[in-house]
Amino acid sequence: MKSRILCSVIVLCLIGAGASAVRADIINISLQGTDGKGLLGGNENPAVVGGGSGGEIGAGIFFDNVTLQLTINVGWGSGNGFSDLTGTATAGHIHGPTMDPAPMSFTQNASVLIPLDSLPGWNPSASSGGFNGTITLTSAQAMALEEGRLYINVHTTVNPGGEIRGYMIVPEPSSLALIALGTLSILPILRRVRR
Repeated sequence: MKSRILCSVIVLCLIGAGASAVRADIINISLQGTDGKGLLGGNENPAVVGGGSGGEIGAGIFFDNVTLQLTINVGWGSGNGFSDLTGTATAGHIHGPTMDPAPMSFTQNASVLIPLDSLPGWNPSASSGGFNGTITLTSAQAMALEEGRLYINVHTTVNPGGEIRGYMIVPEPSSLALIALGTLSILPILRRVRR
């Protein structure tokens, strides 16, 4: 009887861990690249030296994998705690998809996928600019996002190909960690059953 209960508990833990891995989630996204985290000139391809910098502000970047809504809160310039751009941002886009997933995507360029500069929430200021808004992705775009094949690129007159860039990276799925955690949580039960 005890062994049946134990087997049932183990099966339920594994099912719960698997269900958690595939459930709807709000996924936090980070900006990364070859030069580090954030919107950086060194993340451009080729790298830009002497430009500004930026990164996530406020609530940051997150993705709802059910509604496919991508919410972006990024800023640049000294007013947001970063370095000023070389001039007013002339354009800002999500580019992609790159040929390869992250981290190989960090050295690749791709076409404009979604213009941010024509959407509400765009601020081109060199010293306190940014974008705050929500975009609904297609299924194909969502898959590219989850593979790390999309990046944010901000352009200026001095750097028309892009002055600062950050690849949007989704954390690795943690289903194995959930299974391990579920298994560890039943160890005390196993010890009690053996006694």
